[in-house]
Amino acid sequence: MKTLIKSLRILLPTICSLFWLSTAQSQTYGENILIIHDAVGKPDSTVVIYAEIINDEEFACYMFDLPIPEGFTYVTGSAANNPGRNTIGMINPSILDGTNTLRIIGFHWVNGPWPGNDGVVCTFELNTPDQTGIYQLVPDSAFILSSSNLTDNIVSGIFDGIVYITPEGSVSGDVNCDGVVNVVDVIKTIQYIMGIIEKPFCFANADLNSDILVNMADVVGTINIILDLNSGFLK
Repeated sequence: MKTLIKSLRILLPTICSLFWLSTAQSQTYGENILIIHDAVGKPDSTVVIYAEIINDEEFACYMFDLPIPEGFTYVTGSAANNPGRNTIGMINPSILDGTNTLRIIGFHWVNGPWPGNDGVVCTFELNTPDQTGIYQLVPDSAFILSSSNLTDNIVSGIFDGIVYITPEGSVSGDVNCDGVVNVVDVIKTIQYIMGIIEKPFCFANADLNSDILVNMADVVGTINIILDLNSGFLK
């Protein structure tokens, strides 16, 4: 424990300084944003994609059409609403006829407001190609429908995603998807918690305890990985 405290005393000033410099050059989320989070996977495998909505206004339904990159395919039946964001939400995934475009529709049972103002709304899986590379996830269109008027699309921005297919695949704690875990990943995790945009951001790598949340527990876990502890979390 003394070694841990000593290491943190050395590490935390660096984190704070770099965090201040990075946030000074970043922008915060605003209005009603759909985010397709970045991900890392291996060839000939599967990768989980997380979609998030940051909303200033209440909404009852969301929809987006996502062309799936060449070599990828949707894993049938894998799409799911995040129960941590909405326990009574429903989801309807489909592949549009004659295309490789995935349409995701998520809605509230009674058209009531979707709980919360941030967080993942759904996840889905893609089969990955046999080639390594960097692949774009760029929605063709997106709708976030107001709970007070279902004809009113209140979406104000979309953040595209990237899938990195590498021989090694994902690395726990590697928030910026560069294959290593260091102080930059701690900074990016704190930025995310504060609602600050800083891409790339691999949600699954940041979510160390797999609860579909990124919070201070994950910050501690990432620091522990950097300090080469056996577990990402303090026991």
